[in-house]
Amino acid sequence: MRGPQRAPVSLRWLLVPSVLLLLAAGCSAVADPPQRQTFLIHLDSTAEHDRPAHKALGAVYFAPVTVSAPFSERNLVVRRSEVGYAADPYAEFAASPVSMWTDVLRSWLERQQLFERVLPVDSSAEADLTLETSLLEAVADRRNGRPPSSRLMVRFLLIQNHAPFQVLLDRTFTREEAVKGSGAESEVAALSLAAQDVLRQFEAAVSQVAN
Repeated sequence: MRGPQRAPVSLRWLLVPSVLLLLAAGCSAVADPPQRQTFLIHLDSTAEHDRPAHKALGAVYFAPVTVSAPFSERNLVVRRSEVGYAADPYAEFAASPVSMWTDVLRSWLERQQLFERVLPVDSSAEADLTLETSLLEAVADRRNGRPPSSRLMVRFLLIQNHAPFQVLLDRTFTREEAVKGSGAESEVAALSLAAQDVLRQFEAAVSQVAN
């Protein structure tokens, strides 16, 4: 009875490099996953624009920004279809959206001097006004068949705290900016530009209240 036949030596040596290449490719795929990137919303404080002329309103209590789901998570939210949103597993904000947007808007309010004072959250001073801000949408639009863009939607509610108690402003502003470049970094940069435009719209609305 014959024993099992062996492949010719030349054939065995030809198979060895192929196996090694497959193993190397597999190891490379496991060892080199896409790197996670972190970002922050940044407003350009040097950007020049025509500011509405108005007197500063009284001291305002600026409540922490409320962020709607799914935009309250740290991962960048993207839109790939008409039916919903998804989180980018490799792009996230360096801080929670609530603290990030609260800090960004507070710094902007203090710089623009729309109000006499912007009171900190733990302040015991009496505020003439309360400003409540709700971030309703902050998304990078990656749907096929349309240019990439980033979209922001924010609602501002300005309330007078003394008689006559009333809502002075209740407006929702939406802005969409084209993404210049590729990747999450360009999408967050477009989101920052959209935020600047939304805040300019809010400033114009506040000027009408003040006048």
